[in-house]
Amino acid sequence: MTDEVLQSITSAEVWTAAPDGMLLVDASGVIRAANAEADRLFCGNDGTLVGQSIENLVPAEQADAHAALRRGFIANPRRRSMGSGQGLVGVRSDSTTFPVHIALSPLGESGLTIAAVRDMSDHVAFEERLIESTRRRLLAEDHERIARDLHDTVIQELFALGMTLQATMSQISNPEVARRIDGSVSTLDDVIRSIRALIFDIGNTSHDTESGLRGKLVRIAANLTPSLGFEPAVSFRGPIDTAVPDEMHDHLVAVIREGLANVARHADATAASVTVTIADHHVTVRVNDDGKGIPDSGGRRSGLANLLDRALSVGGNCEVAGDPEGGTLLRWAAPLTTR
Repeated sequence: MTDEVLQSITSAEVWTAAPDGMLLVDASGVIRAANAEADRLFCGNDGTLVGQSIENLVPAEQADAHAALRRGFIANPRRRSMGSGQGLVGVRSDSTTFPVHIALSPLGESGLTIAAVRDMSDHVAFEERLIESTRRRLLAEDHERIARDLHDTVIQELFALGMTLQATMSQISNPEVARRIDGSVSTLDDVIRSIRALIFDIGNTSHDTESGLRGKLVRIAANLTPSLGFEPAVSFRGPIDTAVPDEMHDHLVAVIREGLANVARHADATAASVTVTIADHHVTVRVNDDGKGIPDSGGRRSGLANLLDRALSVGGNCEVAGDPEGGTLLRWAAPLTTR
């Protein structure tokens, strides 16, 4: 059955159906054939690669070096990956670049070379997220170590110093000296309280990406990435996990989920951002996109009406308007002390 299947498939069908971009390049570096995926990768929906120089597909500053490497390959042709570990990039017809992996193979004695080109954008993005996740984990571990050292060593030593000073006061007859020592003990108490507050903040920061409101909101945005077609940027300003009351958590989750869902459904955007800010005893959520803005004709806006109802129920407000920089801005704000 396998032989029968192979015999029924033509090379043209394999060429057309290949999931990678496929190029056939002659000894002078001219592209003689390109499948649909290769044209899509480098030209989008406009134009073809056939007849172009292969050097057109690499950054201009690397064209001469690429030509030299190509001549070296022709002199010693063999099946291999190109530039392994060097972070290769391709250049589209609009001059934008994207990471690629390229495999080469000579085509018999014809002097032609087959090049398979794979877009590595998703792979590179995943690696970057993995690196960032590792960096955050190591940073959290470092924060926990610092907090432990502050608590187990610094605070204990300051506390012992304060106790020693207090014990000394009973042996001092000079009122001015006693007053100064008492002031120093009070200062030590303030320092200890400040360090304890710092330890608390460090502990919260080290767990921000794992649990708490901040982590929940980040996960909501990440879960909507497939619908959006890109990963929205999420940023926080202020003590999100400690300042926002528990009864308001569901409101913020709904705002971000509905705001980004609207971007996915209606905006035709290529980027979006979410900013949650704690300031002046209020929490403010801003969802921006670079899409086509609010349509002139009113459509179904039940989701936005629900967000307005949520805001009003806690003494806040919600508004949607065109962003002066393009796209749409959703702004939801409420006081941190709910009524």
